[in-house]
Amino acid sequence: MPDNKLSFEEALAKLESAVSKLRAGDCTLEESVKIYEKSVEYYKLCEQILKEAKQKIEIYRPDTGETEDFDEH
Repeated sequence: MPDNKLSFEEALAKLESAVSKLRAGDCTLEESVKIYEKSVEYYKLCEQILKEAKQKIEIYRPDTGETEDFDEH
């Protein structure tokens, strides 16, 4: 698993770098598989960070002066 102390931006940059390497097609099959496995780990880390951030977000309703939890809909 990648370093869980990475920020979202750092993990996303590593994911983008891995994707670029895979798209370039200059790697051996073994290297490509390792890069792919790491990219999946970085994707999951980004997803986890976003999920945790979403849970912290509250929406302020100025008309009522109340807050409510963020809802995807």
